[in-house]
Amino acid sequence: MGRKFSVALVVAVGCGLLGTINVASAIVVDPSTKSCLDKSVGVKAANKIVSAKKLTKAQTAQVAKCASSSSSGGSTSGTTGTTTGSSSAGMVSLNYGLLAYIGSQQAGLGNVADPALLQVGGTLRMFFKNGNEPQIPIAGFDNKIHSYISTDNGKTWTLESGVRIDVTSPVTVRAAESGGYEAWGWVSSGGDAMTRFTSATGSDFIKGAGNVINASACKNVDGTAAGFLGDPQVVKVASGYLAYAHDLAATGKAPFKRHMCALTSTDGSTWVLDTSKTLALQSDIQTNPETYRNSSGVIEQILAIDQVDPATKLRSGMQLRTSTNDGASWTELSELSFFAADPDRLDLSNGDSLLAFGGFDQQKGGLLGVAKKISTAYKASRTESDMQTVVWTISGASQADIKIKNLCLNSDLTASIKFATSGSNITATYTAAAGGHGNSCIYALIGPEQAIK
Repeated sequence: MGRKFSVALVVAVGCGLLGTINVASAIVVDPSTKSCLDKSVGVKAANKIVSAKKLTKAQTAQVAKCASSSSSGGSTSGTTGTTTGSSSAGMVSLNYGLLAYIGSQQAGLGNVADPALLQVGGTLRMFFKNGNEPQIPIAGFDNKIHSYISTDNGKTWTLESGVRIDVTSPVTVRAAESGGYEAWGWVSSGGDAMTRFTSATGSDFIKGAGNVINASACKNVDGTAAGFLGDPQVVKVASGYLAYAHDLAATGKAPFKRHMCALTSTDGSTWVLDTSKTLALQSDIQTNPETYRNSSGVIEQILAIDQVDPATKLRSGMQLRTSTNDGASWTELSELSFFAADPDRLDLSNGDSLLAFGGFDQQKGGLLGVAKKISTAYKASRTESDMQTVVWTISGASQADIKIKNLCLNSDLTASIKFATSGSNITATYTAAAGGHGNSCIYALIGPEQAIK
């Protein structure tokens, strides 16, 4: 392995989301913003926005209203070969290793997103949405739920043919205690109805009953009502079922404070809002949270909460809280070792703990990633500034241990890193070509374990 250093990695990623507005090129919006636009102004009007070379005042206001929260603060050039303040501040132990990742526009697929894991005997099935994405552009796909399978505990994946679940929203899936399997998604029928699907085999699912939910009584920390709910994640509890979904609507001005609403059901088909269980924070819950009962019987919630310290630019990882009493009370939030969108958990029968996740790159589209919980000696922090610069500080690794990759593009960026030694630290700088496309798919992978940050 060689001598160990603390390693600071700087990635300058080009212009961010808001920098693309009113310039002579197509407008770039992230998936959650596009989803919000689809529902707030209609799909046709939203497609006109993302394909426009210049926005009208009204379109600019619509994008700003729906835009995902972005962190404030000045940019860092990242071109000098040194990093100011590279220290152990904010470093966390790295306890997830990347097993596999699949990008969009492969094997005849469109924009892949929103992974959901299920174990059926010795086979893993990863459900995902095979969608269209006008801003790439990606078109001509069914927007329904397809699947990959793995027979080696998530290391490699093979695409299955056909549609698994005939629904155009992402889904949550689980093994039913009474036998068979069940899933939930939103079905448009006089409004979006949260609908239960069932399967005897865990492969093809049949649509069942559901109902439309009025979420206006679920309010954020400032008293703003939920606009419309994202994709629910469901667990079985003693009284029936408990689900959580976050508010997709970004109202007012950034920084947004989207929150998480709770739903309960006695039969899995008829749902009611439970405002006593609302999670409303001062920070923004950016994407769908995960709610999962692990193999020990504890309910885990994993939330992609937008937390970048305004002074240090430290990016917090996903946030975890747990419940041992069917969601009646929860632990305080604690930090996972990396940040990603749309987390989905699964404990395997062999004892492995997996965490699937998403991502997005405006050059290629979405991501399906799978990581495994591990134990390493590596520690790291990640700082971000205005979607232009990412800085990792890594300890317990040598320079040769570290790879920097854009997972969405399946691109190894390590050769572009400029390394320099300063005392016990190694600094490394990567500067993207002009017109960068954001940083949500760029990760540091450390060691043979591919510890991810």
